[in-house]
Amino acid sequence: MEKMKNKRENLFLSILCNILFPVILLKRGRGWIKNYLFSDFENIRSPFQIFISENIDSTVFFIAILFPLSYFIFDLLTRKNINIISILGFVNVFLNGGIGIFGSTLGLSRNWFIIKEGALPLLIGCILLIMTRYKRDKFNNFILNDAIFDVIKIKNKLDRDLKIQFEQSLKNAGFYFIIGFFISSVIQFILASIIVVSDPGDPLFNEQVSTMTWVSYLAVLVPTMLIIGKGYFQLIKDLESITNLKKEEFLRA
Repeated sequence: MEKMKNKRENLFLSILCNILFPVILLKRGRGWIKNYLFSDFENIRSPFQIFISENIDSTVFFIAILFPLSYFIFDLLTRKNINIISILGFVNVFLNGGIGIFGSTLGLSRNWFIIKEGALPLLIGCILLIMTRYKRDKFNNFILNDAIFDVIKIKNKLDRDLKIQFEQSLKNAGFYFIIGFFISSVIQFILASIIVVSDPGDPLFNEQVSTMTWVSYLAVLVPTMLIIGKGYFQLIKDLESITNLKKEEFLRA
């Protein structure tokens, strides 16, 4: 069971299911359904065909979100690793689906999508900030992830005095995480405001969400990873100094 929890995420499968497949479907799915599945709309007879023909964009959105949703479930069952980030990722997929599929019926505007894009990373940052004060152990476990660090080996090197330095190093690294999510929130909000200019139900909405998906991964992931990476780089240096271990000794290969 412990080995399953420490199993690394399949990065290639994650990119396919969370980025590539949804982006392609949102951009091309409408045309595929019209051209290959229901090319002759004049002869539509079954209730299923009628429903699909009247809700092509919602159908495309539904199929697109099935990929990240399925990946979330698969990863959860495979690695048995539930954390706040994965839960909020699931919520993100759920909200995207709700806005995309039911937005036009409920009269939702693009502003709901824009607010959602900025609110989720902000929420993660706020949760982590609260954890630094009230759930310190869970926060430390989040930063000092056992999939990356040999936590037992590190803690065995700590005495009472070193634990204070250790806690401070984790706290400093954690703030890089928090700042990264706050910056991500601002970037996501600005990008969504610029890219998504159509409301749910508009045929262009899916294409714009598709563009938002891949653009945000580039525009958000790069600066966020640089900030978080700086925090981890400093943490590794601190751990080497505190424990007198080389990084090769406490970092998992």
